[in-house]
Amino acid sequence: MQAALLGRPAALVLVVTLLAGAALGAGLTSLVSEGLSPEPPLRILTSEDVGVNSYVMVEVDDGDNDERQEVTWTMHTFTFSTEGEASGLLTWDFGDGATAVGTVVAHAFETPGRHTITVVDAEDPGRVVSVEVRVELQGDVVSDNMECTCAPTAKSTLVDLQATPEAAFIDVEVRVEHEGSSESCSLRNPLQECHVRVLVERVKEGDVVARDEVFDATFRENELLIPFTIEDIDLEEGESLRLRLETDQLRDWHKPTTTWITSV
Repeated sequence: MQAALLGRPAALVLVVTLLAGAALGAGLTSLVSEGLSPEPPLRILTSEDVGVNSYVMVEVDDGDNDERQEVTWTMHTFTFSTEGEASGLLTWDFGDGATAVGTVVAHAFETPGRHTITVVDAEDPGRVVSVEVRVELQGDVVSDNMECTCAPTAKSTLVDLQATPEAAFIDVEVRVEHEGSSESCSLRNPLQECHVRVLVERVKEGDVVARDEVFDATFRENELLIPFTIEDIDLEEGESLRLRLETDQLRDWHKPTTTWITSV
């Protein structure tokens, strides 16, 4: 009898131990499984963080003193892909009205500035990832020959810097090169020295609302470089920036070339 009494508790202890062990093992198995196979994070990979668009404009005079502009734009193309496993189809939003679908996509932004790209997993809409890229602008303008503001065919050479509100500063270089049948600048007498004036104008709806003089001097070189930086741009809606190049020397015959890079 005593042996039977002793046997029952032992069996009960054995059953409880087995059940507890099974429950604990299942819990451990669950924890290990979750630890071994978490949902991998989705990340956007970009071909580069900064791209540069190119603007080239050449003034062409067919001999009638009525220049026409030949403009060429070249947009930088970014490539975007994802790292990590997606549950479904990936939809991309480039923030400029354009979208795309796929794991690897390409896009060019027309406007310089900072652009945010977002990708969404169609099977898991809450899984949203974003990345930012920056687009800068390089400009090159070859203008027709400058003419004195006092001449019958007086004109100013205007260069549109294609600036946007996102522009932080613009590094500019104006190169004025002697061209034509008049004697070179190095051979001029002091009263007929070559001359150039460079103005930066803020324009709104065709009207000049602000003007800064960058350079105004005579020179005796056949090639003159005028580098400068435009800062504190802070353009308002509808405003633009341009350069005005002028000469006061009637006998000057110069061909200006303007290059710049806009940083955002």
